[in-house]
Amino acid sequence: MVRFNTLQMIATIFIVAIFLASTALVYVGSFNLADATLLSFLNIIGAYFPPNLALVDARNPFILTAEALGTVGNVAFTIVFTTIFYQLLKGIDIKYALSEQMAKRASKHAIITPINGIGLELAARLREQRIPVVFVDDNSGAVRKAIRMGYTALHGDPAAQDTLSAAQASKALFLFTLNEKDITNTFITMAAKRANKKISVISRIQRLEDISKIEKAGAKRVILPEIAVGEEMSGFLLSSSG
Repeated sequence: MVRFNTLQMIATIFIVAIFLASTALVYVGSFNLADATLLSFLNIIGAYFPPNLALVDARNPFILTAEALGTVGNVAFTIVFTTIFYQLLKGIDIKYALSEQMAKRASKHAIITPINGIGLELAARLREQRIPVVFVDDNSGAVRKAIRMGYTALHGDPAAQDTLSAAQASKALFLFTLNEKDITNTFITMAAKRANKKISVISRIQRLEDISKIEKAGAKRVILPEIAVGEEMSGFLLSSSG
């Protein structure tokens, strides 16, 4: 969406004023109103007058003044047009558009949400196993970060069906929901199972008492990061002492 800044507003008002003044001058210079309007418009946008509307008298002071105003108006028009065009280009997120297209072609992939340290580490491991990954996060900054890292990522609510549809959940093999809140992971699990009954949901969980709830929602496996880290550390100590 283009929003006019102060300079653009002033330039636009200036162009309109010049157009009206130029039209009036050409009209006074013996043209009818329709031709005067057309000639003033063409002059401001930098186009040539049509041959069949050639000026009656190029030495006519009204016509000469209108031409001079049109030249000034053309400069202002060029400034406004160029800045608007730049704003439009700036507003197009080409990398995100490409990421959306990549997500549309995803199949037999893993969906990971949100984009956090655990998710990025998991994505790296899956990439090594040649399993495609589609990230989903409602944080646009995190989405841009993942895209810069070379991943396919979508911005949206991971518990919403339209977002899961965009991530091709119906064709996905896995969904990893790694939020810190168990209730959020439960809602995402339920939504994922509605989108694809065969999808394997692996969920992070914080409280042991919530395991039964999230499994009932459809999670195939739950992960408690603290316990997993503890087991890995104890295994390392045992192997070192042996």
